[in-house]
Amino acid sequence: MSAGHSPAELPPSQQGPAAQAAGLIAVAEDLAGEFSLRPLLERILRRCTELLGCSAGSICRVDETAGTYYKEADIGVACQSGRVFPLTEGMTGAVVARRAPVWFARYDEVPGGHVAPDDRATLRGVIGVPLEWRGRVIGACIVFSRDEKRVFGPDDAELLELFARHAAIALATAQMHEAAEERARAEAAAAERDRLLGEVHDSLARRLVSIRVYLDSAEHDLAAMADGDDGIGALAARLRQASTAATDALAEARLTLLGLASSPLNGKTLDAALRSEAAWAQSVGGLEVRFVSAGTPAQMAEHLAREVLRVAREALTNIVRHAQARSVRLGLLYEQAAVTLLVQDDGQGFDPKAEWQGDRFGLRAIRERAHLLGATIDVDSLVGWGTRIRARFPYQPQDEQSGPRLRVLVAAARPLLRAGIVRLLPATEPGIDVIGEVATAADALEACQDLQPDVVLADLGLSSDDAPSGPRGPDGGVTGLLLARNPGLAVVGLCELGDEKLVASAMRAGARGCVDIGADGPELVRAVGAAGRGQAILSGAVLQQLHRGLQDYEPESALTDRERQVRALMEQGLPDKLIAEQLVLSIRTVEKHAGAVLRKTGARNRTELAALASHARLRRAAR
Repeated sequence: MSAGHSPAELPPSQQGPAAQAAGLIAVAEDLAGEFSLRPLLERILRRCTELLGCSAGSICRVDETAGTYYKEADIGVACQSGRVFPLTEGMTGAVVARRAPVWFARYDEVPGGHVAPDDRATLRGVIGVPLEWRGRVIGACIVFSRDEKRVFGPDDAELLELFARHAAIALATAQMHEAAEERARAEAAAAERDRLLGEVHDSLARRLVSIRVYLDSAEHDLAAMADGDDGIGALAARLRQASTAATDALAEARLTLLGLASSPLNGKTLDAALRSEAAWAQSVGGLEVRFVSAGTPAQMAEHLAREVLRVAREALTNIVRHAQARSVRLGLLYEQAAVTLLVQDDGQGFDPKAEWQGDRFGLRAIRERAHLLGATIDVDSLVGWGTRIRARFPYQPQDEQSGPRLRVLVAAARPLLRAGIVRLLPATEPGIDVIGEVATAADALEACQDLQPDVVLADLGLSSDDAPSGPRGPDGGVTGLLLARNPGLAVVGLCELGDEKLVASAMRAGARGCVDIGADGPELVRAVGAAGRGQAILSGAVLQQLHRGLQDYEPESALTDRERQVRALMEQGLPDKLIAEQLVLSIRTVEKHAGAVLRKTGARNRTELAALASHARLRRAAR
């Protein structure tokens, strides 16, 4: 320590470990949670200069692919912020070239420096460090000194590098956050654009159909006049109607594009609004339209009634424009949990397989609206025999009715097996979402980390040799591997009949159940659902083979009466909460008894306990 300086006056690199640690803690606190890029970069720069006891610096974002860097911010010195420079120039170029800290005794030694001449004359030493992320240099932090006595060296570089690691993580996070926000904004803009296009299509199509009909009528009246029949009054009325419809269409389009369109219900009940639509189709299209409402009208959310009306309006507009129908049936059925809309015509029909070809925007809009509301829609049509559209709208979305969906990851090496399960699970149980499919244990580990599944359905024959180093579990297989690194995960094994040792090993590792690969949809769903609820289940075929691979099991006589009660419910696969409810005990008491049951019976976990009990029952039945 040189004379004339107190410890507080020295830069952190020349102070003790405690002072340096305090500086880094302050840096971490400043950077935590900051995702806005410009404020983050300014904080990084300010802390860098403070860290080295200086007052000037600059920070850049580096694009190694493009071979350029962008001057983001500077303090205490004019470094031409906002401009782009090649990586062959300046202090940042020198840092990226070495991919390591660089310092010079005087700034004049920097090749191709960009500091303005007035500032250049005041600068003395300069030091820069790269901000690295996953092998890439994503930025550089430069600190300038104006003190002749301030000479940068390895200690400063080491301290600044330590800080740069934290800063690089924060910078990368901010860039990813910024990219995600930009993508979200683009997706939101696209969704709003599609919504507006749909609204404009709805309003314009309906009005323009009216205009076409009125003008066709006017043309007919003109022909009558040419034949000597005085139809001037009728012609004038038709043209007035066409003019009114055109004016309304323009007004509705403007309101829609401004986001000011009023509700199509306009204060009417859904029944009354549908009767108005039926009257419109009858007036404009010359159709015989019959409207029928059945059931007791239910209270429903206004947005739901509005969308039901829009689907009906779209369907009727399609009929008037395309169907060449003579009659239409429009029906509304109020059920206990849903309202069903029926629109049927006797027109020319179409080929449903080709519905996405040609002018089918209206039908696509109907499907998209129904899908967004969780509705089911059926379109039946036969060329020459008309079309029937049946849409069922639940009063509550499916997610609100049945709670969160079960997220399942499928892990199996055989593509055919994976594909079959991926199709079978959601087809059998709509409440299951297959969020991914992987072919290796390493991919399964990565998917568990990224996707956070509720249940993993794993082929027990899947090799775990390709998995990265780390905990592997007692069985050495895929089940133990997954559970060792994801302790709360529910794993259901898929096995082939005949490999009882593999099944027993998986259960001892903590699998929530095992199902043979020949199981049908309901059996597979039962196993996955039970695992998701914290229960255990084994398919019948798996149970049959276990009596060849598991040790004999008998209920231990050392169990108390209460432990026997708890054991019986554990063997059924019930979680502690349900056991506590059935036995009128606290959850803590149940946990205590459950631990005693596992200890006294020798079972390693609840799944093995259930399997051992099933084996004992099979063995007793065979005596």
